[in-house]
Amino acid sequence: MSLFPSANDFKSGPGVEKDAPRKTGVGRFFELVGRDMSSMFLANLLTCLGFLPVICLVYIGFLMNSLPVMLVSAAVGGILAGPVLAGMYDTVLRALRDEAGYWWTTYRKAFKQNFKASILPGVLYCVVVTVQIFLVYFCFNLLYHGTNVGVGMWVATVLNLVIFHMLFSYMWPQVVLLDQPFGQTLKNSVNCMIAFLPHALAASLVTVLFWGLVILCMPLGLLLMLVFGFWFQVEITSQIVYGDLDRVFHIEENIRRLHDAAYEAEMAEDRSDDEESTRHKGDACNGTAEQSGAAGHRDILPRAAG
Repeated sequence: MSLFPSANDFKSGPGVEKDAPRKTGVGRFFELVGRDMSSMFLANLLTCLGFLPVICLVYIGFLMNSLPVMLVSAAVGGILAGPVLAGMYDTVLRALRDEAGYWWTTYRKAFKQNFKASILPGVLYCVVVTVQIFLVYFCFNLLYHGTNVGVGMWVATVLNLVIFHMLFSYMWPQVVLLDQPFGQTLKNSVNCMIAFLPHALAASLVTVLFWGLVILCMPLGLLLMLVFGFWFQVEITSQIVYGDLDRVFHIEENIRRLHDAAYEAEMAEDRSDDEESTRHKGDACNGTAEQSGAAGHRDILPRAAG
């Protein structure tokens, strides 16, 4: 067999039918990883870079042992962290709905479209996560020094982690997919996490356990962030909740309708341009024939516009 395959090297056999149902569960995960790993990994690197300022600023507040400084730092850093996280979600959601396209072209376009809408969610997300990290550190630090904070404090901390990440699991896809006020996004997220409680809980537990592992493995966790980081957690949680969101908001149906409308508009514009070009050519040919018959000199006539 030569270095490059020829037509004779391929055998006939069963293929993937056009309307074949999508895989689910682990099979779907490995299908997306095998097909879209490069785009998700590149988006993950940009997300890590976008979160670098908020991590550094919050860490400065942590070294100062000042929660207000940490919160202000989180809010400032969230201005950039929100858009890059939205870009990460957009990349994963495009993979989930099997949308073709060049990654950088679609990422750059989506980043511009979602930039303003993702700032406020990014600020909220970074502030809430900072509070959660502080609460977990506070509890474990007291326990390390022999002081038990009590069952109530532990329950409140765990519920804070689980409930907010249930909310975020439905919030970020809406930020990327839907054009609506942020208040409506939060309201929809609360309704979805209640209506689809098992899925919301599963997505939340994946997020909490994954980032808990990353933090516990520090400084090795930095390497885990670069290699797995956001794409791994976002892919799994989005795969869990995407069906719920599509069922409620008819995402793929609406996107397909928009694509069809854009295609029809483009085809109509092309037909209009072709008709206009044909008409201009006909007018130019008629004018050329008339002038040629009158003057008898073809070489002095202007070339018809094509």
